[in-house]
Amino acid sequence: MVMTIGRGGLLLESDTTNIVPKERYVSQEFFDLEMEKLWPHVWQIACREEEVPRVGDFLEYVIGDQSILVVRSAPDTVKAYFNCCAHRGTRLATGVGNFATSEIRCRYHAWRWELDGTNKEVVDRFDFPPMTDDEVRLSEVRVGRWGGFVFVNMDPDAEPLLEFLYPLPTLLAPYKFEALRFRSYRTTILPANWKIVIDAFNEGYHVQGTHPQLLMWTDDTAMRYEQFGNHARMGGGERKKDIHPSPRLGLQSGDWDERELLAYMMQELSGLFYKDELAEVEALRTKPLPEGKSVLDAYNEIRVRLLRRKGVDLTGLTDDQLVTADDCYYFPNVVGPIYPGSTTLFRVRPNGLDPESTIKDLWTLEWPAEGEEREMCERKFYPDWSAKDWGLVTNQDYSNVAHVHAGMKSRGCKGLRFNPRQESNVLHMHRIIDRYLVR
Repeated sequence: MVMTIGRGGLLLESDTTNIVPKERYVSQEFFDLEMEKLWPHVWQIACREEEVPRVGDFLEYVIGDQSILVVRSAPDTVKAYFNCCAHRGTRLATGVGNFATSEIRCRYHAWRWELDGTNKEVVDRFDFPPMTDDEVRLSEVRVGRWGGFVFVNMDPDAEPLLEFLYPLPTLLAPYKFEALRFRSYRTTILPANWKIVIDAFNEGYHVQGTHPQLLMWTDDTAMRYEQFGNHARMGGGERKKDIHPSPRLGLQSGDWDERELLAYMMQELSGLFYKDELAEVEALRTKPLPEGKSVLDAYNEIRVRLLRRKGVDLTGLTDDQLVTADDCYYFPNVVGPIYPGSTTLFRVRPNGLDPESTIKDLWTLEWPAEGEEREMCERKFYPDWSAKDWGLVTNQDYSNVAHVHAGMKSRGCKGLRFNPRQESNVLHMHRIIDRYLVR
């Protein structure tokens, strides 16, 4: 059952239907509705705190046609402002940098502000009609901080950040996100609607079609899905007892070598692991296993020993969490796998006001070794995703999204039929989106 808004934007009812109108992905009208009703009212990750570590550091976060300046205004304070001058609306800064003079200055008429947003100078103020200090201060955007992330929300009346995130802060507390630091930061543009891109990483149903090579070590049929609050997750659960292929392949016990499967898995997903972890697993291929230990037992011991050697605080992590991965979806636009000591996050957002283009950030974060001081890594931008080799799995995903978007435009595409279990996270996302669209 659906409700219709306008000519092209279709809303779902909060029922059990698995039919999603394609217009939610390809309609300009629906996209415009999201830009009006969704993005200005949700908490979204603008950056990590380590990206603005010093007083005066700033970062520009862009969503649609809105530019927001995140500024370290004091050692323990991060502010955010709409990136416009209170005089004539001029953009005040772009990209990343530092306001070295501890003030924000408009390049056009030289109005100046303190880092806390208060006006420092209106040039020739005596020539203007009377203006209050509030009228000439920078227009502030709400800021929230959790887990080392800086969130922004353009709605002054939105719920507090921790309410929006509930229950993620509790569930993810043992992973100590605040201790993570960037290992790599890569951004590209993908030719598809932003929801098509987030969908590609928010369900495991596509593995057998898009990534058949992963079936040798992934039992995709056993993946668990869970929705809570605005958010969702997949995978996780109890630790694996062994590494085995998907039952889709029809193989029998003895048809595979677990050591080879482990090495293959880590080669395919190398960005998720420490370099010395990869080396130890390679050595495991030729070493005899300890008596009574499986290949997975030996690997789990390697990983826990490595984390402890790096000085990682494992307090609070259960035995199962130490040796399993979890994939979380942070509504509306971030998803990624989490391991003790590391996570890979995919942040997606509309590229300007184009419903057919998406900015995708690929963040790899890890716990530094004890005592290691790590500077912010280089941000690398690839305007043409196909100009870089992202690895087989990511190349497959990126290649796929353009075909998905193009196919949805077909007159033969009458609607999207989602698997109510294996694509339940995607259906949940649509229902949460609708809560914003009908307000």
